[in-house]
Amino acid sequence: MSRLPTPGEWCEGSLCRTTADWPFHWFAEIAAMDPVSGSYTCIGTVRQAGARRYDEALANLRLIARAPVMLRLLQSVAQVLDMSDPDNDAFADSAADCLDELFQQQEPLRGLLREVGLAQRKSHVPANDQIGDDRPDLTGSRA
Repeated sequence: MSRLPTPGEWCEGSLCRTTADWPFHWFAEIAAMDPVSGSYTCIGTVRQAGARRYDEALANLRLIARAPVMLRLLQSVAQVLDMSDPDNDAFADSAADCLDELFQQQEPLRGLLREVGLAQRKSHVPANDQIGDDRPDLTGSRA
């Protein structure tokens, strides 16, 4: 039996402490927006040990709230693997078709990485310098 997560975009509520005294726990609600009505419904409560720093607990909470996005990205990667497998019915004899499927997920992937602080920073180093190509240019094409 396969169960899919609650449909709609998920979002996290405010991260709060259970009490003002030790021991305490961090808690927050996860809500999903119903795509039809546009209203939010609580789908769960996340409770974390108070021994976690606030920023760590908040990062954990945000990752949990991004579970549907991560699932869609994994489904796309699995689809590309299927398209790359000659024994699979979804096989596409074209690398461009496989890449197209991944490119369709580029924005959600980059957005997710940006949110968790793992986005790749753009390098301002010319391409030849990135791969260690320090050979002299004998053609005169470099400035």
